[in-house]
Amino acid sequence: MLNKIALEEAWNFPEGESLGGFQSASLAPKGVIGGDLGANLLDVHSQRLQQMDENGVEFMALSLVSAGPQKVPNREGAEKLARAANDALSAEVMKDPKRFGGLASLSMHDPSQAAQELRRCWNDLHGFIGVILNDYQSAGDGNTMLFYDDPSYDVFWAAAEDLGAPVYLHPREATPEIFERMWKGREHLAFSALGYANRLNMHLLGIITAGVLDRFPKLKLVIGHMGEHIPYDLYRIDHKLNRARFPNMRMRKDRIVRDYFGTQVFITTSGHFSTNALLCAIAEIGVDACMFSIDHPFESIPNAVNARDLVKIGRGNALRVFERLGGGVHGLEVKTPRECRVDGLKIEDGEVEFGLYNRSFEKREVRR
Repeated sequence: MLNKIALEEAWNFPEGESLGGFQSASLAPKGVIGGDLGANLLDVHSQRLQQMDENGVEFMALSLVSAGPQKVPNREGAEKLARAANDALSAEVMKDPKRFGGLASLSMHDPSQAAQELRRCWNDLHGFIGVILNDYQSAGDGNTMLFYDDPSYDVFWAAAEDLGAPVYLHPREATPEIFERMWKGREHLAFSALGYANRLNMHLLGIITAGVLDRFPKLKLVIGHMGEHIPYDLYRIDHKLNRARFPNMRMRKDRIVRDYFGTQVFITTSGHFSTNALLCAIAEIGVDACMFSIDHPFESIPNAVNARDLVKIGRGNALRVFERLGGGVHGLEVKTPRECRVDGLKIEDGEVEFGLYNRSFEKREVRR
């Protein structure tokens, strides 16, 4: 499929590490994740764009690499990192806004300040289409975790709803104390293989069952990695959220978690390129709740686009959820399956088509 929109794509700026952001050497030795990970995070308009062109990706939403401001336990430092990252990302995106957009980074120490910085990004800067929050906010000595299902965060959720800014919830590492208690000796499970999803799906379900989406019915939340295990477990989640057993749960009494998918909660395929898992997600939460992402440069662009694509997943749903994509500086348009090279090739006047996907009689065309 051509003309895909990718929504969870990491980026960094030269000052990021010195401001307390992601340390590129901390995750894996150089060469283990796509060559030079640090250089790949800084690159936007060179190899990244070339690979986008080669693999039918029209547009990428860039966001500051996790854990961003959420890892900075000092409020002043987290706010400084967020502001600097947003200024730098806006400038980078506006070099080529037809191919790139930005997700704003926020310190979540103070919900009112987070709302203020979001409004600055939305109204004073250019190129932003949504928000990224990297799970909980570290505070205190680094072991205190601030979660956004607390009622004090309603001022932030109100701002996101008012602006029409979808919020992408992204995973991050455990606190030092939890890592020591839960993951020591099994460090290989603490990150992408298991720990990331287990922590983030708890946070998302906490937000939903706290009634945040009921209080803010136009708010949209997005999670990656094929739904952080939630689609597979959705029956059991709803089955066990028994209202008689948990009468104080603040989610609307006439709704179950499944009801929010496709209208307020959405997933992307970032870093999870299993066709069978995608089919499971579609069966459980519906195709309208599913969108495409890669997780570049932590994941390979060619690997991602070899997964099963549909036009709604690859493009249409992103335009519906991230409304700023369709106007302003980005100007992305709805495209038909034929224009996206799905359901046959786009054949120009005078061309001969030899079968559904072939211009050539001698060789098979490759669908992307």
